[in-house]
Amino acid sequence: MIVGLVGLGRMGGAFGRVLLSKGFNLVVYDVVRDKVNEFVKLGATGASSPADLASRVDIVLTNVPRSEDVLDVYLGGNGILSGAKPGLIAVETSTTDIKTKLRVAEECRRRNVGFIVAMLGKTVPQAERGETPLFVGGPEEVFRDKRVQEVFQAISSGRIYYMRTIEAAVAFKLITNSMGFAQLLTFLEGLLFIQKFGISIEEFLEAARDTAAYNYWFDARREKILKEDYSAYFSIDYIIKDLMYTLEEAKELGCPLPATALALQYYVAAKGMGYGGEDGIALIKLLRESCKK
Repeated sequence: MIVGLVGLGRMGGAFGRVLLSKGFNLVVYDVVRDKVNEFVKLGATGASSPADLASRVDIVLTNVPRSEDVLDVYLGGNGILSGAKPGLIAVETSTTDIKTKLRVAEECRRRNVGFIVAMLGKTVPQAERGETPLFVGGPEEVFRDKRVQEVFQAISSGRIYYMRTIEAAVAFKLITNSMGFAQLLTFLEGLLFIQKFGISIEEFLEAARDTAAYNYWFDARREKILKEDYSAYFSIDYIIKDLMYTLEEAKELGCPLPATALALQYYVAAKGMGYGGEDGIALIKLLRESCKK
């Protein structure tokens, strides 16, 4: 089996390294040629375009930043569908709106390309270890295909949740991201609040593990917070993008998400202060300024 990978950013790159380490025959493409060259040095084969890649592989994973990138990768002049060979399966893993996924799914159906979404849980460190939870939606026969299962096992260590429809899988990803980012806001403001009473961040992170406040961020960002390391695992710019996708879906459903909308305002303000390219924890710098007033 030959596996294709389009998008060699932080998550896509992590998938690529895991697949190579587990012996997969890998063909890669990214708009940044240096990233392709790095993977060629690791043993992958480089492709000149998504279409070129699709003509060579049995299954392709895509992970790109935005909805417009997904549409270009699949439907563009040099996109996957212009080069797909018979029997290809495409697995879309990017965080986008639901409409984009459904549009690509319909085009794939029309051209006899199997299509499924695998939305990603957690962040880059888990992906580097091959422990990314997958939340999958699409036709069950595609999900059960042995090629899909083999790749999924490799990148997830078996943490796979089949959610039946594309809409359900994407909605799950959007709302859990939004809940997590709103939670990050309260986590960071809590750190600032408690320091006013002489309790250090390190003391708080240890003691609060035994309370209802304990959450994902305690462990996922502990070291970065203690070191004041704001380099991006997941940037504020991408957080804003994901929150906006969620709120757009909620608006169409007539289902208000007030906490998500409030969190978005704070992240947008942090971007306005120049922190957009930094990790989500850089929001604490905005909150710290407010806390002084």
